[in-house]
Amino acid sequence: MSAAVAAAFRESGIVVRENFGAIESFEKTPTGVRMIFSKDGVRSSAEAALAVIAVGWTANTAALNLAAVGVETNDRGFLRVDAYLRTSAAHVFAAGDVTGRLMLVPQAIQDGFVAGTNAVRDAAMTLPNDVAPIGSFTDPEYAQVGLTEKRAAEKHNVVTTIVRFDSTTRTIIDGRTTGFCKLIVDRATHKILGCHVVGERAVDITQIVAIAIAAGMRVDEFAKVPLSFPTYAGILGRAAASATRQLNHQLSWQPNNLEN
Repeated sequence: MSAAVAAAFRESGIVVRENFGAIESFEKTPTGVRMIFSKDGVRSSAEAALAVIAVGWTANTAALNLAAVGVETNDRGFLRVDAYLRTSAAHVFAAGDVTGRLMLVPQAIQDGFVAGTNAVRDAAMTLPNDVAPIGSFTDPEYAQVGLTEKRAAEKHNVVTTIVRFDSTTRTIIDGRTTGFCKLIVDRATHKILGCHVVGERAVDITQIVAIAIAAGMRVDEFAKVPLSFPTYAGILGRAAASATRQLNHQLSWQPNNLEN
């Protein structure tokens, strides 16, 4: 996924440098800034109008005086919580970005439900951790849910299938043919383990697989769902049908003949 997004960036004219070494310094130039970096004793530089550095997040908790009630934080100010989102103070629960877990809106809403429920009842509800779709609205978009192929292969005998965006109808109609959809399936149970998408509406496509994973659908069951045509989500039907054929299943309903 990273390689595909980087390739798309380069094709659009963005200079992408990876593993460039260590940043030594920044210098002001008449038009912006120059970054000096080095690797293996070789110094290089890059110039731009603006330098933006991503160094991670710190929590905005310093003014809350949390220590007064016995709530512990880590070195970045995030609250330490257990599986029930209970802090080190038994009567204080925390939810959302302040825990430093997955700092995303849907996960924060889910956190709020779990923490709120546990705060007013006996702490018995834990966070489900099997389905957490994530993605970003870059161009092209990227998104994923579930396991990567490498992680899945550690505990499962997996089947994988990839369908490229330049082979599906809606992407060709819209001229948005950059990208792919990858589906990862357990060979023994036929359950969907993960989905990874790069391309137009990747985030929306991945949400559908998140629902299938949460419902425990087998890939052959998923392949029988007659998804609307032509749509971006239709790529999932082709990927599911391909995985089903690899598992030597015969589909009684072939929703992907239009695409094929």
